Amino acid sequence: MKRSFLKETLKYLEVAKVNYLNTSVYTVNLISRSVLVVVRIWAFTQLYQVAFAASRSTEIGGLTVPMVIWILMMTQSFQSSTRPHVSQLIDEEVKSGTLAYMVNRPYSYALFHYFGYLGRTFSSLWVNLAIGSLVSLALVGLIDFNWWGLLFGLGLLIFGVTLNFLIYLIIGLTAFWVEDTSAFTWIYSKGQLVFGGLILPLALFPENLLRIAEILPFSQLFYSAARVVVDFDLSLFWHYALIQIAWLAFFGLIAYQMFQRGIKNVSINGG
Repeated sequence: MKRSFLKETLKYLEVAKVNYLNTSVYTVNLISRSVLVVVRIWAFTQLYQVAFAASRSTEIGGLTVPMVIWILMMTQSFQSSTRPHVSQLIDEEVKSGTLAYMVNRPYSYALFHYFGYLGRTFSSLWVNLAIGSLVSLALVGLIDFNWWGLLFGLGLLIFGVTLNFLIYLIIGLTAFWVEDTSAFTWIYSKGQLVFGGLILPLALFPENLLRIAEILPFSQLFYSAARVVVDFDLSLFWHYALIQIAWLAFFGLIAYQMFQRGIKNVSINGG
């Protein structure tokens, strides 16, 4: 049983490795993502320096301008690294008919996509963070990082990346019925934009809106990890972690049920 488990684990790790290497080959694509992150960091720096100066305050919601910029740099880097989304891949598999072959292969369809997603994500993540950190350092200087914050933030990031995968997997699985999932992807991306801390850190939200935003899944994708890394607070970590676990269980169950029902009824173009 142990050998079987080890064999299965190595199989999926190999999937992650192949996707990591394939993505790393396209250097221009990796750098282009980083350039977009750099442009956004520069724009955010100008915006928040003016905003803080206008408010005549050096700190809002417990955050200074450098802390805000570092948080936004991380959330932008995390979010940019997760492309292409698994929903796009499933769309293509349904439309091309390759889904019929993939679901009959000796591996879990969801785990195959998950480990491929991890490989693609982490191949570009370190590039985005490295370049983004250098730009943030040049624009606003270095902030006081805590090693515990980095460690616990990594845990939240893994949970967040997994949560993001599950939501996109659910969106992708709707292709079993509607084929084109672009509308659902657009709606989800806008939710990330507003409540995911990609433009405005949640700590700057009004108190009532902050409480609502924190329990939504959007804030638990990337913002929670960045927030804990920049300003470590153990109680805040557990607050975010429990919310993430609840959403992971919820969306994991939905994804499982959708796959079990959808795979029985899917009609594949050309397959």
